[in-house]
Amino acid sequence: MFDGMKVKLIKKIKDQIIPKGNRSFGISETITQHVSIKNLPGQPEISLSFIDFEFETITSKERQISGRIFRKCLFSHKVIEDFTFQNCKFLDCAFNGALMVGVEFHDCEFRECFFYKTKFKDTYIDPAFFYFTNKWHWIRANVNAGLFQSLYKNSKTMHQEEFAMHADRRFQFYRRYQYLYGNRPNIYKFLKGLLFDYFLGHGYGIKNSLAMTVVSIFGFAFLLDGKVSSEKGTFFETLYFTVVSLTTVGYGEITPVHEIMPLTITMLLLLSSIAWCAVVTAIIVKRIVK
Repeated sequence: MFDGMKVKLIKKIKDQIIPKGNRSFGISETITQHVSIKNLPGQPEISLSFIDFEFETITSKERQISGRIFRKCLFSHKVIEDFTFQNCKFLDCAFNGALMVGVEFHDCEFRECFFYKTKFKDTYIDPAFFYFTNKWHWIRANVNAGLFQSLYKNSKTMHQEEFAMHADRRFQFYRRYQYLYGNRPNIYKFLKGLLFDYFLGHGYGIKNSLAMTVVSIFGFAFLLDGKVSSEKGTFFETLYFTVVSLTTVGYGEITPVHEIMPLTITMLLLLSSIAWCAVVTAIIVKRIVK
């Protein structure tokens, strides 16, 4: 019974939220033209073409590709090795099954490109320059989860910590939609990932954790307002007591009223402060120290 209700709920979410209209992916046009990467045409835009990387010899100059726009081109199942792309745009292209080794992408954009089982090795590529519309995380979350997982592994191997952070955050973003629309939907894991994103920025969000700290302080202060023993009994004194307790300083000049509710709230505040301080410290170490 519960499984049936869960399936109906997921179907309702799909019907209400998933963008209507064209849900197709990939290149629908028939492509017959082949273009060698070492002999690109004079015009900057190349469209509806197979991009070939098979050749006996190639010079270092021919490995430098600059200012090109590739629109609906196929790079699938190609080994792309030791090339440098500068200020290039890849629009609606397909890189399915491609292997990139020692490639550098400087100021390049990837928009609506398909990266199914694409591998990256020793490649300089910024995950922040990948752009996808909403339909990708509603309908093809598994494809992009695999893409950003591969980018994360590549960035960690290259010791590009900033790139690795962007790739990891986007991997976890798409993975939570896999939990919602995969073969075995798991709403609990989806909601857990959603809260992990908004509250802690997937473990990287210093601003998220600081915002949550401020909200927690004022929340506990509101619950304890009028329930602490102080000289004036103002909200500011309650706020001061909350800050002192949350930071585990514990001066002791202000204490909660000895009643069940204030004591219970204070115990929850002290216990949560220990865990929260550990989480915030881990985020700071993850972002700054590394």
